[in-house]
Amino acid sequence: MKIIDAHCHVGQGCGLEGTPHPDPLPQGARAERLLGEMDRCGVSAAVIVPADRCIAVYNTEGNDEVLSAAKRHPDRFIPFATANPWYGDRALDELTRAFDLGAAGLKLHPVIQGFQIIDEICFPLVELAVRLRKPIYFHTGTPVCSSPFQLTELAMRYPEGVFIMGHAAYSDYWNDVSASVKCVPNILIETSQHLASFIRTLVEQVGAEKLIYGSDWPKTDMGIEIEKITRYIAGDDLERILGGNIMRVLGGGG
Repeated sequence: MKIIDAHCHVGQGCGLEGTPHPDPLPQGARAERLLGEMDRCGVSAAVIVPADRCIAVYNTEGNDEVLSAAKRHPDRFIPFATANPWYGDRALDELTRAFDLGAAGLKLHPVIQGFQIIDEICFPLVELAVRLRKPIYFHTGTPVCSSPFQLTELAMRYPEGVFIMGHAAYSDYWNDVSASVKCVPNILIETSQHLASFIRTLVEQVGAEKLIYGSDWPKTDMGIEIEKITRYIAGDDLERILGGNIMRVLGGGG
């Protein structure tokens, strides 16, 4: 079974335990460490996004690191770019540059970047990604910036877009996940950080075709995040969640 991890970080700012201290490894070694973890866990490929400091401020630096890693390992890494919407036209220029260089999607983090999902400040970035048919990953679950129904409202505003609900709103809003996703056809739920029992409940309530596996590595243990899914789910549903759904979103079938 081909496993595709839909959410991993590469860059400075994510310690192995999720601590904010800078990662002392050089850029190339950070990607190599992720490859080692993928090999250990049987993961064929991974979506990679910049880490905390580069999501917040140093967007170009972070985008260049994930794009460079994907260029070195094109069969293993799928780069998603970021841009802080507060940079305005500079953010649009940076995101356009990253897409031109091969970024496959957009990662936005309302908490780190300082906005709410429904704030108009993020609309230009969202519109660029939607126009270019790039999926958009939003961190969700942290009050008051990133609730599931905020993402639902945005998905309704841009019905032609594809939105990924990061971490399935694992912190304070998990009770809203199923209802919010049922309102629209263009949101998928990424599983990292959540309980295995809740992932099983989501399959029952919204269907396996709505879920995609992600680990949020290195903030979590990749093997444990996979086991959360394999413990309760099998067959075609398991194949969809572990790889088929994200490949479909990225245009690779599944």
